[in-house]
Amino acid sequence: MGYSLEGKVAFVTGAAQGIGKAIAVTLAQYGADIVAADMKQEGLKVTAEEIKKIGRRVIIKKMDVSVASEVKEAVQEAMSKFAKIDILVNAAGIVNAAKISDLEESTWDRVMDTNAKGVFLCCREVSKSMISNNYGKIVNISSQGAKIGEVGNGAYCCSKAAVSMLTQVLGLELAPHNINVNAICPGPTDTELMQSVFRERAPLAGLTPEAYKAQWVKNVPLNRIARPEEMGEFVAFLVSDKAEYITGVSLTIAGGMTTI
Repeated sequence: MGYSLEGKVAFVTGAAQGIGKAIAVTLAQYGADIVAADMKQEGLKVTAEEIKKIGRRVIIKKMDVSVASEVKEAVQEAMSKFAKIDILVNAAGIVNAAKISDLEESTWDRVMDTNAKGVFLCCREVSKSMISNNYGKIVNISSQGAKIGEVGNGAYCCSKAAVSMLTQVLGLELAPHNINVNAICPGPTDTELMQSVFRERAPLAGLTPEAYKAQWVKNVPLNRIARPEEMGEFVAFLVSDKAEYITGVSLTIAGGMTTI
């Protein structure tokens, strides 16, 4: 493997499905114990069973990342169980499907609260214990949409751009405490969330979901969308000691895709 996360504790949001689940399982494969948080409790149970089969300890926590009290409670429970949090991965996120001129204010607020405010709240709470320990690794799941605008996805793109800037600022603020903060910017990835994008945004382009997906794949030089496990491997590297000189950056992992 080249590196190990043995003895580390990772707090992963959005761990019930998709990229978040893949990251939680991958970090466990490298030796980390896991705190898996999400609003979808049934999905969390499935994730936890996979982690237990690997032989790692895991606790699950139903949590809304946009609610400060729930974040604080979950972090306190994790600290009570494991006494520390070495790694934080903010993978919880939602998308929208509307052009800005048709976007409801409530949708904008919901996307920003989950995708941007949620990352802020989790980073704020977990970084306190990391500062005390003079050690930590934070990876925020941003998006290629933070760098390249997408028609019908304005709130999401703006929220992820906020995540990328928050990552840069935190990288500067937490560097004196030996805490690395980075973001990954996935392109299209084979998740439940991405399938909903194909279904809901295809009509905005006048296409069927199948044709819309094909259009995305056509724009990827590697001629496929990513597997969630590939994001997990990238995150595992970023939270390992092999990446200790990388901080404050948002790294694209999109198969060479530079346009939508």
